[in-house]
Amino acid sequence: MIVALVLLLFFRATGCINGDDRDSLLVDRKEITVVITDSGLGGLAVMDDIAKKLTGSGYYERVNLIFVNALFDADKGYNALPSREEKINMFNSVLHGIENRFHPDIILIGCNTLSVLFEETNFVKRSDTPVVGIVQPGVELMANRLLQNERSVVIITGTETTISEGSHRKALLEKGFSGGRIITQACPELQSYIEKDPFGEDTQMLISYYVEEALSQLTDRANPLYLSLNCSHFGYSEKLWQQAFDDAGVDLEEILNPNTLMGDILIPEKNKNRFKKTKITRTVYSKVVIKNKESIYDLFKDSSPELAEALMHYVIDKDLF
Repeated sequence: MIVALVLLLFFRATGCINGDDRDSLLVDRKEITVVITDSGLGGLAVMDDIAKKLTGSGYYERVNLIFVNALFDADKGYNALPSREEKINMFNSVLHGIENRFHPDIILIGCNTLSVLFEETNFVKRSDTPVVGIVQPGVELMANRLLQNERSVVIITGTETTISEGSHRKALLEKGFSGGRIITQACPELQSYIEKDPFGEDTQMLISYYVEEALSQLTDRANPLYLSLNCSHFGYSEKLWQQAFDDAGVDLEEILNPNTLMGDILIPEKNKNRFKKTKITRTVYSKVVIKNKESIYDLFKDSSPELAEALMHYVIDKDLF
């Protein structure tokens, strides 16, 4: 499809896919192994989207979807690491562990925090395994909407690391959008509360607080407004985001979620209907005990029971990285 081609060309031009085989990325493969990784369980939404797009598509005969929880400690994440270098080094170990353990055809980073860091890892500089981050799909999605109306404004939400790195904002500025049309809002700890309870009272209160902080930066609430969810967890609570804007009396044009774009690079048009059916397997791996898996299980148990079961029966591997 056109979207896949555009994303492939964009990733290749910007260097967001490493490795030398970019032009023929997965196109002629009969079976592929795709690893999706995230610093938590938000990336399961990316895995779910890919599975739904490929089911019944015939693009490949078999697709092995593997989710790797990149957390190194059950009680703290990458934002708790004191320096940028430590975050990069830790994720570098994760990427090496993924390659050594699973030998994937491609690695998709369904995490904005890690996507703003991965290009500086030794792994990306030395490995031929293609690695795709989620930042650029998010940027392209925002740019597309901002082009539709010259008065429109986008609110970029994310973790502290994502927002402090400023990768999304910088990319939009480089595309010619004025800084006045771009609002950034860090949402500390929100991903943790969402994992505990995506629709809980504490989660709702935090989202409302961050929405009010973001809206205080608006110079004119009458301008068309987009909300970009640049943490893979945030989409789980999309209804609460919408409710917070409704409660504030502010209309949203659209909530933008780049999770839904990550899988498009796996479905080049020439692969369509090559096979009668596509067998898809789903497995989940983690180095540490996955806390709060029950709340995320509840999100998928009806719409994606295979994924929900894979989460509940995840494989713990202390030597994963």
